Amino acid sequence: MEYWFLHTPIGREILRLERNFLHNCVKNIFGKYSIQLFLNNINFLNGNKIVNHYSNHKDLFINCDSLPFKDNSIDLIICPHLLEYQDNYLYLIQEMYRVLAPNGKVVITVFNQASWIGIRAKRIPALKSIHPLKLNTLKDDIAEVGFNIIGGKFFSYCPPFKNAATIKKYNWLNKVGDRWFPTLANSFALILQKKEIMPNNIQPKVTLLNLSTPQVVAPCRKN
Repeated sequence: MEYWFLHTPIGREILRLERNFLHNCVKNIFGKYSIQLFLNNINFLNGNKIVNHYSNHKDLFINCDSLPFKDNSIDLIICPHLLEYQDNYLYLIQEMYRVLAPNGKVVITVFNQASWIGIRAKRIPALKSIHPLKLNTLKDDIAEVGFNIIGGKFFSYCPPFKNAATIKKYNWLNKVGDRWFPTLANSFALILQKKEIMPNNIQPKVTLLNLSTPQVVAPCRKN
């Protein structure tokens, strides 16, 4: 897929839009550790200020069904177009939730099933093995795991033409699509935030005296 993004006209167009969004999205996210889970020869964390950054298959080998990190240990996860390769992407979402620190963020990018890419993916050699996803189904699964969706963006409405000049000619579709049919974009991004787990506030039980009613005190008896 990296070759497709870097060396095909429609791939470069989608990559340009996604990278611009991710650059603006992650530049003000702070913390100790961040990780990019896929497409590791393409840096999606450019501009982010977190020093300790790791990439799958570049710095370490990661099994997506069991991420090798402690609970609540990662501040930022970038997951570009990895969910589409999973037989059951819910496992990966659950693992990202587990390792993410409270209030930490995940940014995912996904090919949209209801798009030109979604329809023609099986005809594109580099995308034959992916499973484009339905936006509403993905959002429901994300909410079920426990994430809050705090943002997102749609990218590219152009058919996957092989000629760069043709794609440029149809660039007007991006403005029209964002306004009139955003859910038909070729890809989309979602920004997820792990809910902060607040401790239960246990209040001591206090018994109040009823001071509105006079209290009668029995007189002391003399021996």
